[in-house]
Amino acid sequence: MLTRVVALCLQNRRMQQAAPVTFEQTRTGEATHDQTVWANEQAIVGLVLDHTRDAIIVQDVEGHVEWINPAAEAMFGWSLEEVRGYKTHGFILPEGLRPSPERLKAFRYDLNSKLFDRYHLAEHQRRDGSRFWNQQNFSVIDLGQKDGQKKIVITCRDVTDQVTTEAELRRVQVDLQHAAYHDDLTGLANRKRLTEYLASDMVDGHIRRQEIGVLQVDVDKFKEINDTLGHAAGDATLVHVAQALRAACGRHDLVCRTGGDEFLLVGLKTVSQDALMARAELLLREIAKPLPWKDQTIRIGVSIGASLCATGRCTGEALIQQADQALYAAKNRGRGCVVFYTEHLGRVQKAQQQLARDLKRAVTEDQFEIHLQPQLLLPANRITGCEALLRWNHPKRGQLAPGAFLEAARKTGLMAEIDYISMNLSLDALVALRENGFPDMCMAINVSCAILADSNYPGLLDWALQSRGLPASSVCVEILETTILEGGDLDVVTAVDRLKRLGVRVALDDFGTGYAGLAHMSAFDIDAIKLDRSMIGRLDDDPRNRVIIRSIIRLCALLNMKVIAEGVETNAQLEILRRAKCPLIQGFGLARPMPVDAMIDWLRVNTPLDAPVTFDTPEASRKQG
Repeated sequence: MLTRVVALCLQNRRMQQAAPVTFEQTRTGEATHDQTVWANEQAIVGLVLDHTRDAIIVQDVEGHVEWINPAAEAMFGWSLEEVRGYKTHGFILPEGLRPSPERLKAFRYDLNSKLFDRYHLAEHQRRDGSRFWNQQNFSVIDLGQKDGQKKIVITCRDVTDQVTTEAELRRVQVDLQHAAYHDDLTGLANRKRLTEYLASDMVDGHIRRQEIGVLQVDVDKFKEINDTLGHAAGDATLVHVAQALRAACGRHDLVCRTGGDEFLLVGLKTVSQDALMARAELLLREIAKPLPWKDQTIRIGVSIGASLCATGRCTGEALIQQADQALYAAKNRGRGCVVFYTEHLGRVQKAQQQLARDLKRAVTEDQFEIHLQPQLLLPANRITGCEALLRWNHPKRGQLAPGAFLEAARKTGLMAEIDYISMNLSLDALVALRENGFPDMCMAINVSCAILADSNYPGLLDWALQSRGLPASSVCVEILETTILEGGDLDVVTAVDRLKRLGVRVALDDFGTGYAGLAHMSAFDIDAIKLDRSMIGRLDDDPRNRVIIRSIIRLCALLNMKVIAEGVETNAQLEILRRAKCPLIQGFGLARPMPVDAMIDWLRVNTPLDAPVTFDTPEASRKQG
């Protein structure tokens, strides 16, 4: 539109030169009709060119300025009289971009070039030195056959704001794109980027050629760093690990943060187990370098699971799963090491995963039952209670003892739920014993960290006792000594205190397997300790062990605490414990754990017991119910 206006202006200028008309002529009516029309058009065109916001420059074909409008004067800071006859490249281009005098002099527009087909964006400079982005449109006005009759019209618009806004939007878009595929803290790739990477043709080619390995990395005891030094120290630890991984990453490899303290390295061109394990060992050493933190040093360890593509038919996801299984094995071996995935390891992990699934089903399908093992009060030669031992009636594998499934229960978060199942089954068993002629019988119940950490546990236990009409004193809650050492955030003292206020008795189980057993006796308000079977098993041939056990029994007597010896199997053990005045015993020598109905029958046959009790006769030939 502006180009047509400029063309009209130029044509009118030619007409004016051919047949000039004065304002007085038009005012007095002396001008012809055509002259009057021309004068009006000239006035309108002048107003349009003077008031348009776009800058307009008219040049000859050699680039000399012939005319600019007021908007161009304002845009560049030069007046028409100052630039007339000059070529614009000599004063509107920034320093360093201007052509040499020779090239400027030789410049001439190519009227057949693509310059006139589209908009052009260039950075130009004003008279005061400030720069701006100029959007230009070039047009040719043909007023005749000669070169001097061809004019170049340049329409200019200051688009600095739009360019700046678009650049900012592009920057934001790049930032958002980066954020979508990277972890904020470490800058490593995230799971979304990992998914796309594994689906790429490049990775697929390396898989087909069996040239890819995976390292799954997990920070050891990361929670302890967070809890003891704070989250800032935890963040510094993660960044430290990320830097070590990044340094070990090849050009086309990918290193990701896949979870809180979990990392993954996918290494291309990895063709051997030795090469993959060497890289993993290097990572262990680099990450183990001390990390200075404020006025102290953070010692960082990691566990690593490694997997290697063994066939061209594997997938990236399968490799990651294998590395994850190897990582799990590394943690079980004590952390701070590397484990390479093998088919045997995979079978073991698969069996454990199946066990976890079966365990979840068992909780909902009532596949558990309680077996009871009697406890003998030696001085009175009388059975005073039983320990409740959980059994899982697996539909395919048969009856399983806790050792076969408790680890799976812990890892699947089912410990508390199983503890509650055991509690209710145990109390039901105690009711059955009392209703079948043994009203003074007591029950020992094993509990885990999971149930002790539940603030609702004492209340639920109290309700379970009251609903069955059982006195709280008829129950002894047994807490593993290792629970005290490995309880983490669990406040064992508070948990024991809540149980004691309820009225139940509390015993320290497996005493002697921890690191500071005697110290625990004074730290907790407990009613009894249970000597671990490993200590009882050495009574026959270890004099030092006998001295220790006799001393513990005497100390407990002074503290008004009971002692229960578990795992008693031989007559020699029985006699040593009797001479040491051990109050209570249990073990295979007396009776193996049995179902509730069998326990009732056994009690009927063995009440009262022969005095004094001996294990001289094999259990199979003793009186059975």
